[in-house]
Amino acid sequence: MTIATALGAAADVLARAGIGAARSEAEQLLGDLLGTDRGGLLVRRGEALGESERRGFEGWVARRARREPVQYIVGRVEFRGLDLQVDPRVLIPRPETEGLVEAALAEDPPRGGTVVDAGTGSGCVAIALAVARPDLRVCAIDRSAAAIAVARENARIHRVEERVRFDVLDFGDPPAAWDGLMDLLVANPPYVTRDEWAALEPEVRDHEPRDALVPGPTGLEAHATLATTARRILRPGGSVILEVGWTQAEAVGVLLGGHGFEAISTRRDFAGIARVVVARAPDGRSR
Repeated sequence: MTIATALGAAADVLARAGIGAARSEAEQLLGDLLGTDRGGLLVRRGEALGESERRGFEGWVARRARREPVQYIVGRVEFRGLDLQVDPRVLIPRPETEGLVEAALAEDPPRGGTVVDAGTGSGCVAIALAVARPDLRVCAIDRSAAAIAVARENARIHRVEERVRFDVLDFGDPPAAWDGLMDLLVANPPYVTRDEWAALEPEVRDHEPRDALVPGPTGLEAHATLATTARRILRPGGSVILEVGWTQAEAVGVLLGGHGFEAISTRRDFAGIARVVVARAPDGRSR
């Protein structure tokens, strides 16, 4: 079976499974398997696949036809130029979350400052910050030990394991030793409502970790917890930066304002949606 024949057959299988960009996804899967890109596949289109390559590709196509995300099948995803390992233990990093990193860097935490990445998942935000700002100390926490294992491996791959501390902790219960000392809290918390969950694409609903997506009925439960945590652990003038759902920016701003945060603003994603809320703890606050 040649590469061209294999791609045609795979595209047919994926199309029948209801996948819109069937040809493109077939090329992505085979390109990843062979360590090449679309151009490389075109050049090699008449080349025969080896038996192990054919079986491997057919296995990947069958998984994709069951609506497993491509990122879990190939085991990696690009995030802000970083190649990160992902599997069903962690949420797949989205391009929108790169805006969370940009917002954190725009707050310009002090040299040698400490950043908390609450609910780190794959470690994408913590690692991106550590790569962009080698002077920062990053504390990355998640209540899932399985997610922390993935994040630690990603930190090792990108050689920031000495500058990012990973702990299995609930972001609603950080150590008392952090109180009033942190310069920045950044988080992409779960924010999908229970009703929204039922309507999600099967790639998300059936494969990604539900706890990383749904905090409760309203979708704002995790933001409320983070507002309390941030108020406790941030130094005066420290910043909290939260990713939000497409309709949640105003409500999250109100939550933060109710906890005494000031200078509340939003940042929009590439689609023009208010995706990140930024706020600062007041200077000289009473504790």
